[in-house]
Amino acid sequence: MYNETLKQQINLLQQQNAELKQQLAATTQESSAIIARLEQELSESKNWWLFFDLSVDILCITDFNGYFQRVNQAGENILGYSQAELLSLPFMELVHPEDRAATLAEMSKLTEEIRVFRFENRYRCKDGSYCWLSWTSVAHDNYIFAMARDVTDSVELRLCKQTEAMLRQQEAQYRGIFETVNDGINVFDLDTGEMVAVNPALCEMHGYSQTEFLSLRPTDYIHTESYDQFKDFIKTVKSGQKYHTQAVGIRKDGTSFEIEVTGKLFDYDGRPHAISVVRDISERIQSEQEQQRLLAILEATPDIVGIADVYGTNCYLNKAGQRMLGISSTDQFPISEAVGLSIFEKFQTEIIPLVMQQGIWSGEALMRSRNGEEFPVSQVIIAHKNEQGEVEFLSTIARDIRDRQQIEARLRQQAQDLEATVQELQRTQTQMIQAEKMSSLGQLVAGVAHEINNPVNFIHGNLNYLEEHTQDLLRIIEVYQQKNTNYEPGLQDLHEEIDLEYIQQDLPKILNSMKVGTQRIRQIVLSLRTFSRMDEAEFKAVDIHAGIDSTLMILQHRLKEQPERPAIQVIKEYGVLPSVECYAGQLNQVFMNILANAIDALEESVVSGQWSVVNAEVTDKGQQTNDIPTIRISTSVIGSNWIKMAIADNGMGMSEKTQQQIFNPFFTTKPVGKGTGMGMSISYQIITEKHGGKLLCNSHLGKGTEFIIEIPIQQ
Repeated sequence: MYNETLKQQINLLQQQNAELKQQLAATTQESSAIIARLEQELSESKNWWLFFDLSVDILCITDFNGYFQRVNQAGENILGYSQAELLSLPFMELVHPEDRAATLAEMSKLTEEIRVFRFENRYRCKDGSYCWLSWTSVAHDNYIFAMARDVTDSVELRLCKQTEAMLRQQEAQYRGIFETVNDGINVFDLDTGEMVAVNPALCEMHGYSQTEFLSLRPTDYIHTESYDQFKDFIKTVKSGQKYHTQAVGIRKDGTSFEIEVTGKLFDYDGRPHAISVVRDISERIQSEQEQQRLLAILEATPDIVGIADVYGTNCYLNKAGQRMLGISSTDQFPISEAVGLSIFEKFQTEIIPLVMQQGIWSGEALMRSRNGEEFPVSQVIIAHKNEQGEVEFLSTIARDIRDRQQIEARLRQQAQDLEATVQELQRTQTQMIQAEKMSSLGQLVAGVAHEINNPVNFIHGNLNYLEEHTQDLLRIIEVYQQKNTNYEPGLQDLHEEIDLEYIQQDLPKILNSMKVGTQRIRQIVLSLRTFSRMDEAEFKAVDIHAGIDSTLMILQHRLKEQPERPAIQVIKEYGVLPSVECYAGQLNQVFMNILANAIDALEESVVSGQWSVVNAEVTDKGQQTNDIPTIRISTSVIGSNWIKMAIADNGMGMSEKTQQQIFNPFFTTKPVGKGTGMGMSISYQIITEKHGGKLLCNSHLGKGTEFIIEIPIQQ
């Protein structure tokens, strides 16, 4: 029995041993697979970290608590910190204080849908300097995987360009102020004693051109009696103090005039210069003298002369009025206190309303002194109004007529005195209003030109960037078309619907037209000044044909067929021209003026039915142009250093007398409201003075008109 039990236990143990061997074999096989997989993952992880450390850009892993979990070798090299230092610092402490708010704002945009964000900020290096980093970050689970590129050089270059653009804009603004201000401005080199700059206002004030003025000596434009003041001016300015005085200037014709001079010292290119602002105060002096004479008359007259504001408070009372009314010169009182009690109601209900309505009242009244004495006066009350018809102040002249024996003589004298005084007051008022009107008009023109110029400059400056971005997009489309010749049906339908080829051709033309248009607006603003104004445009080598084509593009709407006439045909006979050094914007303005006048002439010829008398021409295609409105543009090289441009129309033409006057300022053959007479005059100045060329007007084909432009290729 015992042996049987022992045998059963042995069999059970053998069975369990066999099962354990099977389990051990299965476990060994599974462990081998796990070990192989772990070894493969370890190998891949080493490769990944090898790529992580070999990157030239910063690669890093951060958590949402604000700490780096790992930074590659490039991060250590660029920032100068060790791995341990970077892992111990909250990464926000390395962000420039001015960029922290923007960085947090970008990180706050992370949502379940938005897991990628890009931005630029400045990071502090270990040596205390800052570098610009451009970040691309991806959020995954509880970590942020980020790549940063050091863009310090490109950011600084961009900031430098922005600064240069701002400085150019400021220079243009200061130049505009220098050229348009009504006061004269003179810049004087204190080391050499030479005048280095004068603005048009100062030249006009003295009657010289800018070239003439720069060659003058101080004694040529400063009166002898004021030359000591000029020496004081130089001495004071050199000491660093501001200088202000009144002096006497001399005009080119030898006449003298009163001026007010303000000067100060400023440093230019490391050298001391004196800048003086000169104002012609001859009219103001004359006005002040007239006012002094008027005041002397008012103080000497035995009549009461007073001035009150619109509220009826006394502002001025002459000596006679002070004496008769018992009022001192410092007293301010309501004028109603000087009205007799018996006519007080009439004064308030009839006289004052009549003055406000009609501007003046005259008649007999009663006045009352401070001691209560009333006396009869012959009085005039005047309401002085501004241009808007609003009353600014009241004036009165009152004569004591208590002496009845002399009333007739006094009345006659009163009429003469009143008439002279009123005329003098009116003349003074007219002069003051006119002076204020001209001052306001000048400020308005300068302000409008300034306000137009700023937004146009902003638009014009950004068109270049828009053109660059557009070219980049068009290049992407072109590469895509080359790589993908077979489109999906939906994409092919869209391609045909929007006419992609036309867009690729027309979009650069549209941008070019916008640039030309903004440039044209800027030139119009700059042309508000006189002919002698210094040019602010860039002088550079340009393609003349491109300028002509861009001008034609602007005028395309006028060249098209109109209800009253057929389309205007443009024949271009371009020669081979080199690049020409010129002011491109101003030259385009000349093209615009000539072509616009040609279109006007052709339209007038259509209305007049003159086409049948124009000599026939034959184009290269054999078409006759005698019955077709045509503009012919030809260019060629003359000699070795000149180019010739001819713009001709086959319209009615102009008489020889008109041709002789066509370049005179304000001369025009157009009806009132359509032409100013300045276009061809300005064009003549641009070609002859700015470019040293020639602008001629000739008859063309017997009846048409031809303008010939000749300018040197290099200047």
